[in-house]
Amino acid sequence: MKTAKGFISLEGIDGSGKSTQIDMLVRKLQSTGYEVVKLREPGGARISEQIREILLNPDFKGIMGDDTELLLYNAARAQVIAEIIRPALAAGKIVVADRFAWSTFAYQGYARGLGAEKVLRLTELTCGDCFPELTVVLDISVECSRTRTAKRGEAPDRLESEKTEFFERVRQGYLAAARDYGDCVVAVDAGRTPDEVFADLWNAVIKKLEG
Repeated sequence: MKTAKGFISLEGIDGSGKSTQIDMLVRKLQSTGYEVVKLREPGGARISEQIREILLNPDFKGIMGDDTELLLYNAARAQVIAEIIRPALAAGKIVVADRFAWSTFAYQGYARGLGAEKVLRLTELTCGDCFPELTVVLDISVECSRTRTAKRGEAPDRLESEKTEFFERVRQGYLAAARDYGDCVVAVDAGRTPDEVFADLWNAVIKKLEG
């Protein structure tokens, strides 16, 4: 993978605390003097957000093919790279993404069973030289994930409604990424307090940015 300096992403199954940690990270980076662009994925650009609506629409559960899902995620990703990420990095800004390509590795490669090799080939085509230089996986158990998301009281989207076994495979995909691609992926125990998690997150981020 050709990584892009200043591009950071956070990953993890639902309930891992990504939103909280990203907000903390953006504030810390800004206070340190960095100009930051924050985005979610799929999304971040108008076309990408429209693709997101299709991907997460519960009406398409049991209808959308696995390859269709894979291609739609990468189409949304290609658009946000061209429209938002690449220009921001060229301007010297830090980009922080709530999910990116390792989500596809975990969800489609592992959980859907499409295979890591297939997903990574498409990822390289989609991202080119615009792949996160650091991805931090916020790791929690699926049991913890279910407990946290249940407290939200929100109707699940198409992916959130998958069974426990699906998310077990997703988690294993993330851990495999951290194990096999340790130069750009690190896993952090997200079952602790937000401040404890952030301490590890910040150490990983600042080490990469200043390294």
